[in-house]
Amino acid sequence: MPVSEITHLTADPLVTAVTDLLSESSDEGAAPPGALVAVAEDGRIRYAAGGVARRDATGPPVEMGWDTRTDAGSVSKIVGTTAALMALVDAGEITLDAPVARHLPGLDRHGTVRDLLEHRAGLWEWWPLYLKGARGDDAVSLAAGLPLRYRPGEGRHYSDLGFILLGALVARVGGDLAATVDDLVLRPFGLTETRYATPAPGGPVAASSTGDTIEQGMITSGVPYPVDGAVTDFAGWRDHVLVGEVNDGNAFHAFGGVAGHAGLFTTAADLLRFATGLLSGLDGDGPIRRDTVAGFLTAGADPHQALGFRVWDLPSSPAFGHTGFPGVAFAVLPERRAAVAMITNRLHASGPPRATEPMWLRVLAAAEAHLRRPQWT
Repeated sequence: MPVSEITHLTADPLVTAVTDLLSESSDEGAAPPGALVAVAEDGRIRYAAGGVARRDATGPPVEMGWDTRTDAGSVSKIVGTTAALMALVDAGEITLDAPVARHLPGLDRHGTVRDLLEHRAGLWEWWPLYLKGARGDDAVSLAAGLPLRYRPGEGRHYSDLGFILLGALVARVGGDLAATVDDLVLRPFGLTETRYATPAPGGPVAASSTGDTIEQGMITSGVPYPVDGAVTDFAGWRDHVLVGEVNDGNAFHAFGGVAGHAGLFTTAADLLRFATGLLSGLDGDGPIRRDTVAGFLTAGADPHQALGFRVWDLPSSPAFGHTGFPGVAFAVLPERRAAVAMITNRLHASGPPRATEPMWLRVLAAAEAHLRRPQWT
C-alpha cells in the first residue's frame, strides 16, 4: 500500500487529540511535552503534531515533527519480535504450537510459542535481570530460570520476560536477533527509519526519562512487582536525560539495546508503513502471506490479546497493535483498511507522567472520528 500523500492537518479530530494530549488541565498526570498522531488510509496519511520532542539545555527546544525519532519501547515486541516470528512461521521454520524447548533447550516449563505470544506461559511480568550483573545469554537463562509466577495457561499475564525468551528464540533460529529482524521485517516492510539500540539518522530524537529513575523506584518500592534485590546491587545506573538511548533497563543494560521485548527506535512513518504492510498482506500482496497475517490478527483465549498483538474493540473495526512505555502506540484497523500511530514523549514531562493507555484510547477515538469525515476533509 504505497503512500501517495502526506498532509499536516491544522483542523481535524486529530488536531483536537494532539491539543488534548498536550493540555495540562487533565488530572491524569503531567502532559507530555510533545505529541504526534497520524492516520493512514487509501495510501494517504494525515497527521497532526505539537509541542517539543525534547527540551535542550544547550539550545532552543526541538519541535515534535513528522521526522521525529522515538524509542518504541514495547512496540518492539510487535515490529521486531512478533513480525520476525510471523515471517518464520510463514516460511515453515517455526510452528506456533511447538514447545518452546524445541528451539530453546531447557525451557520445558514455558509451554508453546503460542503461549508466550499470548502471555499465557505463567512468567513474571518484569524482573531487572541486570541487577545481579546478568548479560546476554546469562540474562536469558536468568529470565527462564525464575520461578513461574502463575499457573501456565490459567490466564493472560503480560510479560516482558516472555518476549525476552521469544527474542532469544528468534535469535536461535535466525542466528542474531537484530540481523534477523532486519532481513525478515525491516527491509521487506520498507522500514528505513527503524533500528535497534540507536535512532536512524535524518531527524530529531525525542527525549524519554531522566536516567533509570523509574526502574530504581520500582525496585525500591516493590511496586508493581516485588524484586529480590536493591538498587545498591547495581553500579551502572544512568542519571542523565535519555536521548538516543534505549529507555528500558533490561534492554539497555542486559542486552545492549537489542532484545525481544524492547530496543527499537522508530518514527510514525515507519509504524504506518509496517501497519499498511500488514494490510497489504491481508490483501494478498504483502511481505507476509494472507493466512499468516490473519492468524496473528485473531484474538485467542483472551478477547483482547492476539498473537503478540493487543486488541481494542472499536465501533467500526477491531484494532490490532501495541503500546510502548515511552508513550508510543500503533494499530491496524483491518475492516477499515486503515492504520493509526501515536508518538509522545510522556517520560520527558515535568512531573509524574500520564499513562500511555488512556492517551492512546483517546487517540483511537479521534482516529475513528477522522475516518468518518467525508473525503478526508
